[in-house]
Amino acid sequence: MNSIISLASVLILTILILYLSYIFTKSLGKGIGLKRGGTHMQMLDRLPLGQDKAVAIVQLGSHYYLIGIAASQITLLAEIPEEEIDLEGYESSPLSGAEGYLDFKKLLKKYSDRHKKDE
Repeated sequence: MNSIISLASVLILTILILYLSYIFTKSLGKGIGLKRGGTHMQMLDRLPLGQDKAVAIVQLGSHYYLIGIAASQITLLAEIPEEEIDLEGYESSPLSGAEGYLDFKKLLKKYSDRHKKDE
């Protein structure tokens, strides 16, 4: 009888710990990624290229930059003139995903072609 009470209390305690950890991680996850930009800086779009590698368009004040992101460094690839950025899609939802993908792809191709010509 004593062992049944002990087993039931351990089972209840385990379920309680699992439930509380679930609630905690769920509330912690909501806080991550809510604010994608700071007061003066915002990531407009990001294209993953592989594990720990990506290219992104970052707005810093009134300037726009194409940056390369790797596991150990961040590299400035180009400064993008404001007139080449289509802000209509970015203002409503930063990091919008598929809607801005084609424009980002064209912009990346343009700057990669320009970089090849410089070499």
